[in-house]
Amino acid sequence: MDKEHKWRLERCGYLTASMLSDITSKSGKIIDVNLTAIRSKRFERKHGYPLQVSSHAMDIGKENEKYVIEWFRNQYPDIHIIYAQELESGIPFWKVDWAKFGASPDAFTEDERIVLDAKTVVSNSNIVFFADEYTSYEEKKAKVWDEHGDQILGLWLSNPKAEEVWIVKYIYCDEFNEFEPADPLAPWRGIVFRFDRKDYLESIKNMKEQIILFDAFIDSDMNPSRMKDGWELVDGKLVKVEKERKNVAG
Repeated sequence: MDKEHKWRLERCGYLTASMLSDITSKSGKIIDVNLTAIRSKRFERKHGYPLQVSSHAMDIGKENEKYVIEWFRNQYPDIHIIYAQELESGIPFWKVDWAKFGASPDAFTEDERIVLDAKTVVSNSNIVFFADEYTSYEEKKAKVWDEHGDQILGLWLSNPKAEEVWIVKYIYCDEFNEFEPADPLAPWRGIVFRFDRKDYLESIKNMKEQIILFDAFIDSDMNPSRMKDGWELVDGKLVKVEKERKNVAG
């Protein structure tokens, strides 16, 4: 069994950091995307095999990940990182003991204090946004948090040693574009965004509560459509939130 196959089986049925945006919503209410996530993980837990997830952007990201790591090592030679795909022991999957949840870092320092996540920039609109030298770093960082904040929170939750998450936005190397410069290590291809755990403690706490709630949803015998009514966990049991309390919260 190869490393990738073993890793996918280990994650089967688990809520993971990379899918946390599927169990949240801007409104704070449970929406249809959230219900699909519940049904998907129920399926995996019942049948024992992971569902296939793929897209053109994901395939490009996977192909370019080695370039992202090489680019980072070239730009930050004083920071020694361990690339998960290079480990003979297999791809790490950091699990917690309070829910069926875990995360897989792309790379990390030996002490696990810094976690690196590679994000390949594929769409033209994002390429020109992150490459534009006159768009401020702060504006770009806000976009990164908007796109990947849930996953960053998940990486912190999966490993208490992790203090910082560094997101590397990397403009992908398109070997089929005859007009593109071929150098995957060109400095302009990447930009690093650093996020510190101590700045997001309340968000981490809220995400942990959301994970625990959805883990309970998955293991329950409830029709997912009923979950939109509003529920909370009380002494480990799902309890419907009273309308009065929901109105006050709203």
